[in-house]
Amino acid sequence: MKKMIVVLTAALPALFATPAAGSVTLGQLAPGASPVVACSPGRDYLMPEVTSGNSYVVPGTGVITSWSHNAAAGNGQTLGLKIFRHLGGTEFMAVAHDGPHPLVPSSLSLNTFAVNIPVSAGDIVGLNTGSGAATACEFDGPNYEFVDSAGPLGDGQSGPFGKSGGAFYALNISAVFQPTNTFTLGKVKRNKNGTATVTVNVPNAGELSGSGKGIKVATAAGAMIAKSVSPPTASLKIKATGKQRTQLNATGKVTVKPKITYTPTGGDPRTQSLKVKLRKG
Repeated sequence: MKKMIVVLTAALPALFATPAAGSVTLGQLAPGASPVVACSPGRDYLMPEVTSGNSYVVPGTGVITSWSHNAAAGNGQTLGLKIFRHLGGTEFMAVAHDGPHPLVPSSLSLNTFAVNIPVSAGDIVGLNTGSGAATACEFDGPNYEFVDSAGPLGDGQSGPFGKSGGAFYALNISAVFQPTNTFTLGKVKRNKNGTATVTVNVPNAGELSGSGKGIKVATAAGAMIAKSVSPPTASLKIKATGKQRTQLNATGKVTVKPKITYTPTGGDPRTQSLKVKLRKG
């Protein structure tokens, strides 16, 4: 990678985009007290690993809702968001992009752009330096591994990327990731002891819990009322309590209406209701 200049910034407070509630911030922004490095225009950059700070790797299924960059001084700068997918070895594919957009310059000036880009677990937030003036695409960050490409890729195109410049830089870009909280309720298995086991299909890691009048929602092993889950499936056990349990014991059957809540890690909760007939024998 061709480094053009090093711009030493004044000791300013760090500038960060404020993430929305129920979201995860990916990537990192150049802080005001750290030198930023200007990079040649017209190239793609990505960072599949970090040793500290926020990862640039998407943790699950969801949507990128905005991205930010701390621009350096100088007119004519443009920069774009690029989403990459690792194909193995040194091969990466560009799967989506936004921009490049003109930047408001300063030292440092936070530029934020709203987007709606679907992403999958393992995708990587990267950038393209556009065709304008040199941009502050990276900043000093010891112990980081930095990876760049020899040329820009169009969406759906793939090519080799190589390490460049040693492990001394971090990309100056962040993105707000909103994890998907849409889940589906699958098969209901009625057990002879009067309980039922519900299969839940989840898109991301997170937590399942349940509630409802006259019921207790526990893990399949009956150990707790909420549990951490991983995709693609999990299960919960429905038990009758109170008057519903009395009716179940007296008649051998009862209908309960549990509410199942799924909260993806870093995301917003979503609740669904269902009707379950519990039977004994």
